[in-house]
Amino acid sequence: MHAFRSILLAVTRQHTSDMELQQAFRLALDNRATLLIALFDQSLETLNHLQFVPLEKKLEDHLRQQLEDELERLKAMAWEQGIEAETLIVPGRPRQAIYKVIKEHHIDLVIKLADASGALTRKQLTGNDLALLRKCPVPILMMADRDQLPQFNGKILVAVDAGDPDSDAHDLNRTLLQYGLYLASQEKAALHLVSVWNVPLGRRSLKTLSDEELYELQEITQRRYHNKLQEVMQEVGVTENDDQQVSIHLLRGNPATEIQQLANELNVDVIVMGTLGRHKEGILVGNTAENIMNSIYCSILAVKPEGFISPLAKAASG
Repeated sequence: MHAFRSILLAVTRQHTSDMELQQAFRLALDNRATLLIALFDQSLETLNHLQFVPLEKKLEDHLRQQLEDELERLKAMAWEQGIEAETLIVPGRPRQAIYKVIKEHHIDLVIKLADASGALTRKQLTGNDLALLRKCPVPILMMADRDQLPQFNGKILVAVDAGDPDSDAHDLNRTLLQYGLYLASQEKAALHLVSVWNVPLGRRSLKTLSDEELYELQEITQRRYHNKLQEVMQEVGVTENDDQQVSIHLLRGNPATEIQQLANELNVDVIVMGTLGRHKEGILVGNTAENIMNSIYCSILAVKPEGFISPLAKAASG
């Protein structure tokens, strides 16, 4: 069984990386998936609002020719890897136009190179990237710039919230681990599973406990998280001693801080994480997830919970 059947490679004119393209082609081949390369360009949309014809037509024709030449180059690169890719020019930003493309082409994975926020490196996601991560209705692989991180270290990190008792959270955790297992298998990478716990009381309440009671509370909380992790692992058929090479990291502290530090210490290639809110309609990436994303230098596979309704769906139907 293949995880993805139809992959969209979303490209902005300013940010393409041959190493990312090769990785996207490999994912398509490994999944035996169709590949659509869409080049998003806001300039075309801007030109459509200009009033000085015939200069507008001349500029638009010139720009379209540049875009078509770039798509032909990308299509030729895909063909060299044995992929007959489709291509598409899309006026506007991905954050505005991607929903229609996903629905019309039955896309189940979006791959996008993260826009650079600085002259040399991407130290945090831009507004465009965050909008896509929040609103994209299917899993989105936001790639780090491999020219910035040239070595593939063979490590994938799955971040789950084992303390959330909500059934949606549990289902999402299981899905995240399944994606992590799949990617680790495809990339022949080691899989790391992380969850961060803390005692469910404020500082004032903790002061009322004795040292023995506090120790017991900590032990119970940590054990509850560990049991939840084991439960999720059992449901997907994997154990710590499995050949899949799964390492569990059960950390105490602030989730965003601890996951950031672990990801950077391990030097992972991809973090698989969920974007789960309290309401399925219009779910946004939570503060924890956004804080993690803004302080890591690896690629991110962001997965929505079952039943997620993208805000872009309303815009497309409105």
